[in-house]
Amino acid sequence: MQDVRIRICASALLCFAAFLTLYGAAAALLWWLIFTPRLTIIHRVRPVIGMLIIIGIISVILQVGDRSGFSYFIRMVAILLIGVWLATYYQPGEFLNFGVWVGGNHVGFEFGLMAEMAMQSFGTLLADLNYIRMALTLKGIPVTIKNIIPMGTLLIHKELARAKDNAELLAVRGYRHGGTLKPVFIYERKDIIAGLGAVLVIVIAVLPFVNFLYFDIEVFRGLL
Repeated sequence: MQDVRIRICASALLCFAAFLTLYGAAAALLWWLIFTPRLTIIHRVRPVIGMLIIIGIISVILQVGDRSGFSYFIRMVAILLIGVWLATYYQPGEFLNFGVWVGGNHVGFEFGLMAEMAMQSFGTLLADLNYIRMALTLKGIPVTIKNIIPMGTLLIHKELARAKDNAELLAVRGYRHGGTLKPVFIYERKDIIAGLGAVLVIVIAVLPFVNFLYFDIEVFRGLL
């Protein structure tokens, strides 16, 4: 999907649908199977497998407890896969373009710039984590809870240092508020089809509430 506007709006609709009802979550998963590269995304982002395992364990616990594990599993898997798809196909500058398109060259530029800086920090965080894992592998040190805490402390310290450097760089360059940008978007016919598919998913998710509301109105009329 080339157009970041359709990608972000579709992701928001799909995640909301998955959170709203189980039907919406199932429809969101079906949308993911149809309009995304599917297993290619999971192969490119290997931590997804670990997150899926964690979600599965929590789902089993919930299923044993109050029988809500299946619903939790479907919803969380749908939200996770949609989020990973959105992050995987991110290109630098897209969120800034989207922010300016939504909110203009003042407020929109600010939020777009913050999103771009957040994605940059996320990318450097993953790179640092890979370097640490490579160093531990070369030294023959296993990853345990004992050395995870120092690793996390180091990563957080480095990210805070980078954030401070970025803030100082913006201040030195005279940045105060907003900016001037003319967003450029490229879209294909399949992007529009995928966007319409996301709208259909949210309709499927809302239908049970509409039916429930209609039933309540009919009951109320019967009482009158």
